[in-house]
Amino acid sequence: MPLRAGGSSPTGILRPGGVRVVNGAGGRPGSGTTGVDRSPFPEGGLRHDALFYADDRDYRAAVQEFVEAGRAAGEPVLVAVPTDRLRLVRPLLDPLDGVELTDMAEVGRNPATIIAATLRSLVHRFPGRRVRVIGEALWPGRRPAAYRHCVEHEALINLGLADQPLTARCLFDRSRLPAGTLGDVARTHPWLVSGGVARPSVDYRPPLAVLRRLARPLPPPPGGALTEPVRPEGLAALRAAVATVAEAAGLAPERVDDLRIAVTELASNALSHGTGPAVARCWAAAGELVCEVSGPGELTDPLAGRIPPPVGSVRGRGLLLVHRLCDLVDVHVAAGVTTVRLRLELPAARVPAPRSAPDAVQGGFVRPAPL
Repeated sequence: MPLRAGGSSPTGILRPGGVRVVNGAGGRPGSGTTGVDRSPFPEGGLRHDALFYADDRDYRAAVQEFVEAGRAAGEPVLVAVPTDRLRLVRPLLDPLDGVELTDMAEVGRNPATIIAATLRSLVHRFPGRRVRVIGEALWPGRRPAAYRHCVEHEALINLGLADQPLTARCLFDRSRLPAGTLGDVARTHPWLVSGGVARPSVDYRPPLAVLRRLARPLPPPPGGALTEPVRPEGLAALRAAVATVAEAAGLAPERVDDLRIAVTELASNALSHGTGPAVARCWAAAGELVCEVSGPGELTDPLAGRIPPPVGSVRGRGLLLVHRLCDLVDVHVAAGVTTVRLRLELPAARVPAPRSAPDAVQGGFVRPAPL
């Protein structure tokens, strides 16, 4: 839940008139130029950059300068950092009005929800104004399964928010994330910040090129997975069947309800948009509950489920809801068949002990070949 720095409101709502703020990307540390934009950003639209930090001091300085620059410009500011960073930045923000603080481990639990629920939402709360967000979506200690989803998210910011008046600065730990990760950062951020100045990333790649690079077949379901045909008259039986698997695996009751809704949405989409019979599968493995719906038809829009449909539209919200209900969602299209696979983490007692971020990323992923 967002927390408002400098206030007691648990909702953290920023009031358009309550921001007394700075212009620019932020000055060079210790230079006395904080708030002066010395970066060659375009006049309008998205400004998406990455800043590599080395330690807590770097982290605090990066957040402080970005916030001060925004406040000086009169721009609403959101700081979205993982749980263990809240205590580090909160003392900087508590004295300030008009700065919103939120836990990225909650709002970014599924990275695919960040664009709609956090970034786009902030832009729409302040129509006609530039807004700014500084955050950390890929942090040391985040589970390896989320890595590819975080890279996809960073790439899709450039596609889904290109025309929005948003300054987004992403923080990355250069001392604990391996070199391969830093390369992915350079490929997904048009600008890289050094010495208080954002410069074009020479390794930046178009979003669709990044997505093609990341795409790979999903691991096959285990032989013992629940397998059910998707039929209009069988949706109630499908919900009951996946709930039985989830309850046996130890999924919490409220999460079982989320699963029922998500599977219903996927099945309904397959029935409405598919071109042939679909099948649903469900199983528990590696500390998570996994369900998928697979069938003929191709989902070709990379922003499906990440950008809400126009106001008043009665279609296009199913995958958006699935992303919000689930921890991770994979969409794979091959040979005319679309598979949407959702994952929900099982309770901690059933999840293997976490590994450190560098080891997890290096040992838990098969990295795509360089572009």
